[in-house]
Amino acid sequence: MQGLKEKKLKKVVFFGTGGTISGLSSDSSDVLNYKAGLVGVSDLAQSALFQGTEAAEFEPVFEQIAQIDSKDMQFSIWQKLLERLVFWSKDAEVQGFVITHGTDTIEETAYFLYRATRGMKNLPTIALTCAMRPASAVDADGPQNLRDATTLALDPNWRESGVLVVCAGVVHHAINVQKVFVERLDAFSSLPAEPVGRFVRGTPVKHANLMATDAHAQTESMTLVEDVCATELSIDALLKAVEWPWVEIVLNYAQNTGAMVDALLAYTKPSGQTLAGIVSAGTGIGTVSDELAGALQRAQQRGVKVWQSSKCAFAQAKSKQDADFFDHHGLSPVKARVALILHLLMKGQS
Repeated sequence: MQGLKEKKLKKVVFFGTGGTISGLSSDSSDVLNYKAGLVGVSDLAQSALFQGTEAAEFEPVFEQIAQIDSKDMQFSIWQKLLERLVFWSKDAEVQGFVITHGTDTIEETAYFLYRATRGMKNLPTIALTCAMRPASAVDADGPQNLRDATTLALDPNWRESGVLVVCAGVVHHAINVQKVFVERLDAFSSLPAEPVGRFVRGTPVKHANLMATDAHAQTESMTLVEDVCATELSIDALLKAVEWPWVEIVLNYAQNTGAMVDALLAYTKPSGQTLAGIVSAGTGIGTVSDELAGALQRAQQRGVKVWQSSKCAFAQAKSKQDADFFDHHGLSPVKARVALILHLLMKGQS
């Protein structure tokens, strides 16, 4: 025991935000009617990880950032996560970060953290994980996902791999991950790209030629995204932001008249804030109806920034030469919204 005390253990910092992984139901067979965010991250880890000798392999640090259903995610929680990541990244003993999160908005949180932290040097890997069944379920998937995320965070081969989402034995990069199923335990996809790794007999194995330091180099279109939206993010500005730019997503569909855009333009929030940006989730390669296009052009004339994406799940839209709006190649509408918010926020700070 004396030798164990003298041994300096690496730290893994666990941040809890809530989600299904920490949800409880009164019936262990009921995986639908539960309340998310009831179990603290410390209790989750204690039951999933620290059995037998595993507790001696690293020193855990627990911080409960929030306890919510991730459908209710707020920018203020992202700020708190970023603040604590910056704080703990200064500790040389920290080997990795694990964030427990709900599946509904995990891709948005992951993308925000990717964009916010990618300029930080020597940053330990950030592994977000989740569950499709509550902690009270007799066959809960959260414990294994938490074990996998912790294993990845401790693995030196994955050191400084950026922001990843670990679920059902698959490792996705923040840029590509999307929730595409509502019942499968393996609810996420990285299509049209590939996951960056998988667990093989308990070990996270990188997919050949897919794990680059700058993971956006995986696809040609992602390089275009980062080149066009190269706004340098200031962590200090992100942490100090009180009112974030108001950006909405507008979907194209049959007989879209553009009325939603006009209504948004006419509305002023009680705080006095007006619309700053729109992401159009267009059909196919990102096209929208003529009437919606007209409304979006009116928005642009009013100073609203308009970015184009596709509502197709695995689209990497390619603009026509006469496109009227900036084509955010490859990002899903919700991630394009995050990117546009950050773009506008940093533009406002300059």
